[in-house]
This record gives sequence, C-alpha cells and structure tokens, in this order.
Amino acid sequence: MSICNRIIDIIGAAKTSNNINSDIVPERRNAENFAFVDVEVGMKDHKIHDIGALRHDGATFHKNSKVELREFLSGVEFVCGHNIVHHDAKYLFDSCENTRQVLVDTLYMSPLLFPERPYHHLVKDDKLLCDEMNNPVNDCEKARELLFDEVTRWRGLSENHRLIFATLLAGQKEFVGFMQMVSADIGQRESIPELIRAEYEGKICANANIRGLIDKFPCPMAYALALIGTTDQRSVTPPWVLYNHPEVEHVIKILRHTRCAEGCDYCNDQLDAHRNLKRFFGYESFRTYDGEPLQENAVCAAIDGKSLLAIFPTGGGKSLTFQLPALIEGRTVHGLTVVISPLQSLMKDQVDNLADRGITDAVTINGLLDPISRSLAIERVQSGDASLLFIAPEMLRSKTIERILMARHVVRFVIDEAHCFSAWGQDFRVDYLYIGKFIKDYQGKKGHDVRVPVSCFTATAKQKVVQDICDYFKHWLDIDLQLFASSASRKNLRYKVIHVDTDDDKYAKLRELVMMAACPTIIYVSRTKRTRLLASQLTRDGLKALPYNGKMDSDEKIKNQDEFMSGRADIIVATSAFGMGVDKSDVGLVVHYDISDSLENYVQEAGRAGRDPNLTARCFVLYCDSDLDKHFILLNQTKLSLCEIQQVWQAVKSFTRQRQHVCCSALEIARQAGWDDSVSDIETRVRTALSALEQSGYIERGNNVPHVYATGITVRNMDEARRRIMASSLFGSDEVEKAVRIIKSLISQKHIAKAQNSEVESRIDYLADMLGMNKREIVSVVERMRQEGILADSKDISAFLQDVGSERKARQTLEYFAQLEEYIIKNIPDESLCVSYKQLNDNAVREGLERSTEKNIRTLLYFLAVKGYTRKTEDASRSVTIRRQTDMAATLKRFEKRLNTCRFVVEWLYRQAERTDSETEKNGIVQFSVVELLNDIRNEGRTLFASSADIQLEDVEEALLYLSKIGALKLEGGFLVLYNAMDIRRLKDTRLRYKKDDYRTLNEFYKQKMQQIHIVGEYANLMVANYDAALRYVHDYFHMDYNLFISKYFKGERVEEISRNLTPAKYRQMFGKLSDCQRQIISDRESRCIVVAAGPGSGKTRVLVRKLASLLLLEDVKHEQLLMLTFSRAAASEFKQRLMQLIGNAAHFVEIKTFHSYCFDLLGRVGNLDDASGVVAKATEMISDGEVEPNHIGKTVLVIDEAQDMGKDDYALVSALMTANEDMRVIAVGDDDQNIYEFRGSASKYMYRLSNEAGGRFIEMTENYRSSRLVVDAANDFVKSIRRRLKTGAIVSMSGEDGEVRITRHVSKYMFLPVAADVMGRGNGTTCVLTQTNDEAVMMLALLNSHGVRCKLVQSMDGLRFCNMMEMRYFLKCVYSRKLSPIIADEAWDEAKQKTFSKYATSESLQYVCRCVEMFEQTNRAKYYSDFREFVFESLVEDFCDLSGAEVVVSTVHKSKGREFDNVYMLIDDRFDHDDNLLRRYYVGMTRAKRNLYVHTNGNVFDGIRNAKRVNDTRQYAMPDEIVLQLSHKDVYLDFFKCCKVDVLALRSGDKITYHAHYLFNPSTGRVVAKLSQGLIGKLAKWETKGYVVVSASVRFIVAWRPKNVAKEEKELAVLLADMRLRKNQNP
Repeated sequence: MSICNRIIDIIGAAKTSNNINSDIVPERRNAENFAFVDVEVGMKDHKIHDIGALRHDGATFHKNSKVELREFLSGVEFVCGHNIVHHDAKYLFDSCENTRQVLVDTLYMSPLLFPERPYHHLVKDDKLLCDEMNNPVNDCEKARELLFDEVTRWRGLSENHRLIFATLLAGQKEFVGFMQMVSADIGQRESIPELIRAEYEGKICANANIRGLIDKFPCPMAYALALIGTTDQRSVTPPWVLYNHPEVEHVIKILRHTRCAEGCDYCNDQLDAHRNLKRFFGYESFRTYDGEPLQENAVCAAIDGKSLLAIFPTGGGKSLTFQLPALIEGRTVHGLTVVISPLQSLMKDQVDNLADRGITDAVTINGLLDPISRSLAIERVQSGDASLLFIAPEMLRSKTIERILMARHVVRFVIDEAHCFSAWGQDFRVDYLYIGKFIKDYQGKKGHDVRVPVSCFTATAKQKVVQDICDYFKHWLDIDLQLFASSASRKNLRYKVIHVDTDDDKYAKLRELVMMAACPTIIYVSRTKRTRLLASQLTRDGLKALPYNGKMDSDEKIKNQDEFMSGRADIIVATSAFGMGVDKSDVGLVVHYDISDSLENYVQEAGRAGRDPNLTARCFVLYCDSDLDKHFILLNQTKLSLCEIQQVWQAVKSFTRQRQHVCCSALEIARQAGWDDSVSDIETRVRTALSALEQSGYIERGNNVPHVYATGITVRNMDEARRRIMASSLFGSDEVEKAVRIIKSLISQKHIAKAQNSEVESRIDYLADMLGMNKREIVSVVERMRQEGILADSKDISAFLQDVGSERKARQTLEYFAQLEEYIIKNIPDESLCVSYKQLNDNAVREGLERSTEKNIRTLLYFLAVKGYTRKTEDASRSVTIRRQTDMAATLKRFEKRLNTCRFVVEWLYRQAERTDSETEKNGIVQFSVVELLNDIRNEGRTLFASSADIQLEDVEEALLYLSKIGALKLEGGFLVLYNAMDIRRLKDTRLRYKKDDYRTLNEFYKQKMQQIHIVGEYANLMVANYDAALRYVHDYFHMDYNLFISKYFKGERVEEISRNLTPAKYRQMFGKLSDCQRQIISDRESRCIVVAAGPGSGKTRVLVRKLASLLLLEDVKHEQLLMLTFSRAAASEFKQRLMQLIGNAAHFVEIKTFHSYCFDLLGRVGNLDDASGVVAKATEMISDGEVEPNHIGKTVLVIDEAQDMGKDDYALVSALMTANEDMRVIAVGDDDQNIYEFRGSASKYMYRLSNEAGGRFIEMTENYRSSRLVVDAANDFVKSIRRRLKTGAIVSMSGEDGEVRITRHVSKYMFLPVAADVMGRGNGTTCVLTQTNDEAVMMLALLNSHGVRCKLVQSMDGLRFCNMMEMRYFLKCVYSRKLSPIIADEAWDEAKQKTFSKYATSESLQYVCRCVEMFEQTNRAKYYSDFREFVFESLVEDFCDLSGAEVVVSTVHKSKGREFDNVYMLIDDRFDHDDNLLRRYYVGMTRAKRNLYVHTNGNVFDGIRNAKRVNDTRQYAMPDEIVLQLSHKDVYLDFFKCCKVDVLALRSGDKITYHAHYLFNPSTGRVVAKLSQGLIGKLAKWETKGYVVVSASVRFIVAWRPKNVAKEEKELAVLLADMRLRKNQNP
C-alpha cells in the first residue's frame, strides 16, 4: 500500500471516530489532494535558490520557478512541509495572495506527538535530519515520512488527549492545517480544564489554575502537557519550542512545581521535602543545628522557588541542601539546576558522590575534561540526562555553555562559595562578579519575564560579606535573598594550637601527632612545593602520605584524591585547594602545619574533620611566629595592584588604538603591559585585571569564541562527501574519520536559513564541543574540506596592512627576521644549543646582525618551537636549551620554502589591497581565505618555488602565522583563532585612566586579606594562652559587626598594625628606628618623584634598603616591577646583600643593576665594561623608538642610588622610562655635594630636574649619624665655598662626641714624611690615608709599609679589567668546562673553587677571586652561567678589595666614597684650581671621618674652616727614600708577550722577579718575562736623575690581553704587570 493510501486510511479512521460536537466546523477538504514543498533559500541574499515538491500521486517537481510550482500544485488541497508556515510560505506566496490551499506544518506537531525520548528519528531540535544537501525533493520525502508518523501517532492518542490538544490549538495557524487534515474534533474550552485534571491526575497539582493557564497560554499548555505525559522524566522540550514559547516553562512549573495551599495528593507526595529526602538519599530526617531545622527550611524554600543564602558550617550538609531541590525539579519540570563552583575537584567529588548513591543526574563541564568527555557531558545536558550541571564561573563566557543553557529549562542557579562575591570575604574572585550579568542576560534572552531563583552557599561569612552578597543580587537581579544561617558550632571537634620554634620541632611534633592518631589525616600547608616535600618525608618515616596541590597534573590530583577517599592512603598533605566539598566522614585529624591565612579558611579546613557526628576529631595548629610572614609574602606576590591594572588598561588601549575591538591572548596582553611572562599564573592575573576593567566599564569581554564557521556545503549527500574525502590525498588516515564526522554533523543539521542558530552550530568551537575533538583538529579538517571543494571557501581571515600602497616596510621586516632566523638555525649544533637569550643576541650582534634584539630572538624561537622546527626548554633566568627536530639541511630547506611563501604572501596581500574599495584601502584591511591564497601561489608562484605544486595548506598557514608573529602583518580570524583566545571591546576613551575609585572594591578585598592574616595570628596566640578566650574571639569574629570586632580586639595603635603587610615584630625590626625625615621617605606612596638630597652619614643606604623593603612588603610592588639602578657593580652587590639581610630570600628576585648592565639587558647584550661606551644612549633611543620589550621597561618603581652622578645619557634614560610608564614612580637619592665625577659628565642638575617633575618632591636628609660634631662643623664650613648646591640646610651631627679636626699647613712641596709620622701616632679605631692621585697613594703605601705598618691599598686601576686577571680566567675556564645546563651545578662550582684556590694558592691576587666568588654566592641563590659571566665582566678589581686585617687603608679620594673610618688623614697637594669639582672631592674626603680628621696641605683651600686646630709647618721634606712604580699596560711592550706566554703563566702574583737593562726576568729560570716600554724607560731615567735606582720587582698582576681589531681566532696574550721598587741612592 502506498504512503498516500495509508495516510488516507488513517484520516478516514479519524473522521469516523468523531463523536463530539463542536461550534467550529472547518471546511470539508479532500485529504487525498496533498503535496509537500521545500524551498532552499540563501543565507546571505535571502532569495530562493531551489524549489522541490512531491505530490500525492508520486509526481515530483524540482525547478526554481514559483509560476510552474503553482501549476504543479493546482488542485492540491493540503500543502505540507517542515516549517512551511513561517518559512517556505513567505517566499512562495505573496502576503496578498488569496490561496484556498491549507498549510500543514510537520514542525510544530512533532514535539506534541513525539515528546519522549527517543524523539522522532528524522527531527533534531527544529531541523529535519537528512543526508543530502541542496536537494529539496529529498527533503520533501523526509517531511512526508514524518507527517505519516505524526498522523499515525495522533491516531494512537486517546480520544480525550486528541480533544485536549485540538481544543487548545484551535485557531493557531501552525496547527490548523494538521487538525483539518486529520479532521480533529474541537471541544468546548470550558470543559477542557476538568478533562485535563482527569487525564493527568497524579501528574499535576489537583488545585492548579488550569483555566487561567488555558486562557493565557493555550499553545504552551499543549506542549507542557505533552511533556508531562511522558514516562521518562529526562525527556525535555525542544529548544526551539522554548525559544518560541518560553511560557512553556512557566506553565509546567505551575502545574507540577507550585505547591497548592490545600495540599493535594500530588503536591504532598512530589513536593514534600521529607518524602523526597527518603526517595533520593534514603535519609529519614534532615540535619539540625542545635535543634534548629535550618537544612530542612532551606530545602523547602528552594522547593517553593525562593532565592536564598545559606550559611552552614563545613560538613553541615550544604551539598544536600541544593542537590535535593535540584533532583526534585529534575523530576517534576524536567529542569536543570546550574551549580557554579570555584574548584574543579569539588565538582568531580559531588558528581562522584551522587553516582555512588545511584544518582546519575549530575554532570560537570570543566577544564580537566578531555574533548571526548566534554562532548559526552554536553550531550547529557542537551538530551535531558542531567538535572545538575556543575561549572566554574569562567565557563559562563563559553558560547557553547550559553547555548546549552538556553536549550534547557534552567530552574535555579546555585552559587557555591558565595563569599567570593564580597571584597570582605576571604576568597574574593572578580570572575564571580560576572555571574549576575550572565543570569540577567540569560533571563532577558529567555523572555516572558523569566525569573530564575538563586541559591547562595558558604560555610563561613561575616555580616559584611552577607550584606555584600545580598546587595549584589538585589542590584543585578532585583531579588531578596532569604537568609538561613547557623549559629551552632561543631561539637565533635577539639581545637589546639601548639607553639613551635623551629622547622625541626614542627616536623617532630607532626610525626608524633600522626602516629598517635592512626586515622585518616589531612595536613594543610601554605605552599605547593611543601606538599611534596612533607609527603615524601612522612613516607620515608613509614607514614604513607600523598601530596595534593592546585598546580599538580590533573591525573595525579584525581588519583591522589581517590586514594585518600577510598581509604587506600590515610594521610594527604595538601594546600587549601584540597577539601572544598570533600565529604569523607572518618577524618579524625586535621593538622595545620602552616596556619591558614584567615579564620574563615581555618574553620573550613579544620571542619574537614569529624564529618561523622559520632566521631570526635582533633584539629591542631603547629604555629611558628614566622608562619604569618609567609602568608604576607604570598599575598603580596598574588595581589593585583592598581598599577598593574593600569598597565593592562594601557596594553588594551595600545591594541585598540586603531579599532575598538580586538582578539588577543592573555600572554600578548601581559607582554604589552610590560609584565614578566615567566611569572606564574600570569594568564589568571591578566584575566582578573580584565574582569576588573570590565566591572568598571572600561572594556567589554565577549564570549571566548573563535569566529570561524564551517559553512557552504557543496556536496549533495553523505555518500558523495565520504567518497570525495576517501579519494582525497589531503586527508591522512587519521583525519578521514574526523572529516566524515564533521560533514555528517553539518549535513544532518541541514544548515539552511530556516534553521535556528545555524551559524552558531557551524562555528568550530561548537563543533569541537559537540564532536569531542579539539579546535585545532576541526580547523585543520575544515580547511582541507574547503581546499577539496566539499565546503565552499570562506574569507574568514582579516589582514591589517601597514602603509597600504607600499609593501616596503613589511618586506624589510620579513627580510630582517629571515636573516636573524637563518643565523639562529645555523648556530644550533646537532646535539643542542644551551644559551641565554641575551648571549645569543650578543653573538648575533657581534656577527654583524646589528639590529638583532632579545625580543626578536625570543619571538623566532617561540615560532620555531610551535611549528616543530626545534624543541625548546627554558628556565627562570631566561636561559634556553634548543634542539633541532631535523638535520641542518632539512631545517634550512623548510626555512627557505617558508621564506619564499612569505615573500609571495606579502606581495599578494598588498596587491589585493590595491584592488579593493577606497574605504578598505584606507583602513588597510584585506579579507581573504587560506585556500584562495594557496591556489594563487600554485598558479603564480612558479618563479619562487621549484615546484609550486609542493606548497600545501600547512605551508601557507605557517607563513601567515610567521608574518603575524614577527609583526609584518596583523592577522585575525581563520586558523589564527587558535592563538588568540579573548574577544575584547574597548568602551572608554583612550585618554581616560583606570583610577583609584575604580580599584576600590579590589583594594578593600586585599585590605581585608591582610587584616585576616593578623586576625588568625591573634587567634593562634590566644589559643596558646587561653582556650576559652580564643573560642569567644572566633565567635565574635563571625557574629559581631566587623568594625566593632576590630575595636574590641585591636585597640589603639594595633588598628594601624593590622593594616600592614607585616607582623608587628617584623615591622619594628625593619622600620622601628627611623628619624622623622627617614620615615617620611619610607611612608610616601604618592609622590611620582621623590628626590632625596642625602648629606654624608645621613643613613642613605639604610633608608634606601628599607624603602626597597617597604615597596615590596607594604606598597604592593612586585619584585619584577621594581628596578634599582646604581653606578657600580659593587654598590649593586652591597644593596642586594643588605636587602637580603632585611627581607631574606625575596631579595634574590629584585632587579638591582648598574646603569650599564640594565642597558645591556635592554639591548639584549652581555654586559662588558669594554663595550660600555654609548650603551646608555643606545638603550634610550631603543626605548623611545618602541624597540624594547615592554616587560623589560614596564616598571612600577625606579630607585636610583648616587643620583648626583647622573649624566646627560643617564637622565635621558630615566626620562624615557618615565615616558614609557606614565605611572612609574622614581625615588632618587644622592648628595649634590658629593658629585665628584663631573669629568665624565655627571651633574646634580639632573636630580633637581627630577624633583621638578609633576608630582615631584624634594627632601633634604641633613642628620649625620657618622661623624663627630667638630668634623661635621668643619664640613659645613668648607661646603659653603661650593657653588650651585641643592641643599640649603646645614648638616647636623647626631653624634655625642666632639672629635678632633686638625689642619697642618706646610710650605714643603712633598708631604709624605710628615703624614706618615702623623699616622704612626694614630689613635684607636680604623684609619685611612687619602690622597688625590694613584701615584701618591702607592708612595704612601710603600712609606708606611717600610715603617712596619700593615696597609692595604684602594685605588682605581684604569685599563685593568678584573675579568682578564689570570686567576679569574682560570676559574671561569673551570666553571665552563662542566657546563651542561644554564645553571652552574654545585659540584662544578665547588670543583672550580678547589682547582683555582689550589693552583693559585701562593698568588696575592687570589684574594680578589675569593672575594668575588663569596659575593656572588651571597647575592645569587641559583648560580646561572649568564649571571656569573655578567657579574665578573662588569666588576672592577677594586670592587673586591678585602680590607680586613689592615692597620691602615691607603686610598684615593675617589675610591673612598661610600667608606668611613674613625681617623682620616688627608694629603692635599694644593696645586690645582679650586673649582667646584675639586672642592667637592675634598668635601668627600673630609666626610669619611667618623671621629677625627687630620688634613695636611700646602695651600689655603681649608682656611675657611673654623674651630679647627691649626699647625704651621715650615720645614721642607724630601721625597721618601723608597718609592714604588705600579706598571700598567702602557708601561710594557705588549707585542713582546707573544713569545713568552708559558713563562709568564708560570709566575704568580707576588713572585719576585729581577730587572736588568729594561727587561724583567724570572730569577728561577733566567728567562725574560717582560720588556719595558719606551715611556717607562723615560720615566725611570728621570727618577735616576733624582738619585733613585730599581732595587727589586715583583709580579702584581698577570692578565689576558688581545689587541683590538685582530681576528677572533688569534689567541690572547698573557701580560705581566709588575711593581718596581726604587730606592734613593745614599751615595750618589
């Protein structure tokens, strides 16, 4: 029998069964005259592309002609189709056209007749499932089959059901045709309510207002009844029905989930909390809190649709309180409850716990799921399998999540850990603040005034937190939360705090507690690293323990949690990431190895114990005073400061300067913001900053969606698609199946204009979620299907070109990067290359690639690693190990292929731009597709490629990605979505700045976090002293007004104490002994420029070190955003050491560098004093030109030491940094009176300019804590003669001593002998002799030594580089001989020390190496090769002078700066002009004296000093009988050393050598080891005329030397620099 005849039979049977009268008598029609019609309409042009029709007699029609279609349909009474009423008809029939044909729509009847799973096999949502595209006749056949089944199902309904549906749907145009075709009887509206009540008895509330619902919502009523009539509670109403008739949700709620006042059987059974508690969980009663039925009350409120806030203690049954209402509504209204939770482990645990009870209604979608599991989870939500969905708040930004929630009847949003809403909570999360907006938008899209109730849960909450949560939902959703709060405490928990002094004591006590308890135990620690260390230590001691922390691999986390939950392991060592929602009833011991960072967290974590009310559990805290410091440090590291958010806003403004909307990744934003991208959790920090900007209205974040669509199917059916995919060479064996699945999904959903959200369903992220594949796979297969022609090509990539009309800049960028990349590839050896970015860049520059930068090298290495050219591993110091994936030839061949492709692409895109319209050309935007580009390369690229046919899709994508990464082009869309995750729209003007007021909420949160650490510390101390007082303290904390609590327990000065990020003891230790002036500097957090003119002895270094500590610990400055610049490596090392003494290991991470070293960093060069000339100016130029990576210059604070020594270039650098960082603060400290380097361009005026910057402040530090009163008075008198000073106030001595100042005026030219005699009678304490020149210092040293005084010399050694010293070179050689990784292994370091110290044990110069090694060890926790090399190459020999053991120090005035001595003797040969530079130098010498100052001079420069003892010495003094000449490079004939390297290297510093006839000899071998230069020979001749002869010589230094401009291959020479002792001939 034909389908036509079968339908006629069915319709006839329906007619004969008509026995109910109706007022509505439809026109009698012949059901035999029907036809099916389907129209294909273009999605973009909305025009008819094709028409298909199928008539009752089997005739078909397939033409794009409306006129001919009318002829085909003549005589037809019923025109049928799927969605014909609202889609096909409006294209086929004019609105004014009078047609007698009746439209029969299969779409609208399907959910009524097939409401239960499995739904009709031909329908998915609102679409017909088909296996052919662009074949409307085939679609007609599918629609005919569906109609036949619908008529069959209609006939199968009971008479009453048919009457109910027909009456409800009477007059609805979507249903009229079907009802006429089946001759449905329509009853009286008045009789229908009772009929419904009878038919659905026991399934709906007996007292529901059915009549009112029928009158208002007849069609939604029909759909609701269809769903209610199903036997499977997991069947759901199709999304398109909910979209068109949102009232369905309201109707079904009224009928099935609105408790009647009378109390019918249905409500008493299905909506009764106790019965459902027993039904789902098997419990007889709810949990009570001191007899208070809070859990039951909260459950009942949720069942009644109320919004609520429940505050239950940990283990108080919170989960059941939202699970039970969710399960009830899953059964009654087939609804979905969305649970928003912050932790993935909590979600998994809840789903598993329900599954253990046989409840499979819960599902979680989170980042831990693999693509297949994610796909299955989404399918379960869509299909109705899930009535509970657990997601994290950030998932609300997923378009897929939004889509599946729109497709379900969401009955409630549950927000767990609701304190995250409040800045006053212990775990405020900015992403929680998006929840309200999402729910509001969701309700708006649902329509019909949908109001989804909200349940908020938290275990602990202060009054202010409760108020914040309530205010939040009132603001966003205009709802009032009903509060359910427990005041009861857990009676079965015993608390104790044990005070311990050391880590060893703490571990011993822990082990004792665990062994005694012998039960499931949770040990909480504050740091992730400690979880593993402690677990390993316990396991070694025979107590099996497992670690758990948030940074572990997800598989390991899940495994360890399961081991503990199942009882296979009794001890778990965890951070606070473990335990939220974990419900293990037999935990008998919780130990806080590190105290929690708040009372809330402590109560929650301790509450993991004793979940079984019958179990008495113990909760211990092992408390050490330093524990709080760890929390303060961690808070400071994780805190997002105002300045950091400003930097992110600045980055967003930079990205959106040309257009308001961009797609970019979190890492790109971090780099643009100047953040160090090696910082942990950097993506989370960026997203938090963006959320803060979004909350303040600066930006709008879209859903995280890639805008790539798989549209335009060109094959006719699945068979053709499969055949073409199988035959194609483009698909690998593993990709064939994926391609088939994708095309099947697209074809089956029939992407035509009448489909709802067809564009959404073709988006690649949606396909990935649905098919269980990752986005990269989807994009790759879609591109291949485009290339094969299975999908139409789509121009989904946008290129933003620079300088349209001229491709020169893009071409130059490409060629530059290509040159640099080729250099990198050729320098990777077959095994691997282990190098720092800086060293690699330095090498490139030295090889002639002068434009090379560290930033560009990093970009290229990233690209090479991403695309599989190399493997790359990187460590914290930016050292990198690179391995090629293929041999050199293959790598270079692939590189050249890509380069040629890039050249073609650049030319092609600019050519396209010239062809486009003027507006596009003006904006420089070209829309194109990868397939289009590939085809043109193959057609036009024969000159560039040996065989253009070899160019594949991957080659083009690689070239485009390369051009995008190197900045030759800006590309968005297409496959590049895999690299750009976030969609950002700037809302506010680029001139606006993120302000303090915007930051208020976050700042309040951090302030609370800080206070909470103090509060929990107070609890620990109270618990040790008084148990009852501690419990009252906790009770008051949670129940009193917060301000009243603070005023009760923290009175007076303690209020200020708890506002600091330090314990009171630590604060007193660091900042307790400061003067008012020093305290001003430390406490100033507002001034943009603080310029401190610090007089001598005013504690400048002390203040600076404490200001650094304050910045790090009290002022929200991250170590990576703090930069300190000095003028010497020695000063940098001293500051690092002093800072370490003050704040510990945190000092290792602070960047303290010399100006030169920092600029070498900016240039990506290895620091070297030989190359220092011009480096500061070059770095400044690069900053101004935007060529420096933002993370190198994105500093929050710049601190400058010895600011008076700044020159023009140094000041220009500071200005460039300030311009690049509009919010950067500068703290410059120096003494204008101590600027003694004018000869090299330094000037105090630059300090003055800084103080005049907007927001600048000038402070004078005039209190002298070093010198006695008379020394300070003398210095004050002397300094008056210096002009152009900044300080106006006199220096004030804070010393209680008078001291002594004596000035001896000589008439003699030479004063060495009287100074030596004076020194011989020195007083107690340290003593120093200061001279003006090196020669004078050496003479004084020799003279004092000859008198038996142990002296040490400090002098400048110009031309002598520390790194060239023989001993240092040997140490470097030993260290580098063991280089296997970027870090120097301890064994290699110790071996180098042992070898060097042994080999040069007799060398007097070894002391410098020893001191260097010691200082490097002190200031570098991890020893990196790159850091050590820089440390050595930037240091001076005098930086490592060890003055210990010296009775007297002899120094030049220049080298005495920064030092201090009890007794200072100054030898001042006053034969120079008294300019300001000279006077300042004398002033520096004078102010080195702590107690006594003795000046010997032969001039009048000190005549202005009052209150000094004066002595006039009229005697004439000769030169000393013995003098020493220290030879430098200019004093020896350097080329001579080419022939005596071995002989020179055999000597040691201090060895005796002999002099004869202008040569130096090794006395033990008789071989010549040096030849004197003509200059020195002449100098010796002059001394001979004065009666001096050479009496001895010794080795001073042996140094490496290579002439400039010689080949690199030429070996260095070993140069001997000697001391020559001359004695006056007594018998001339």
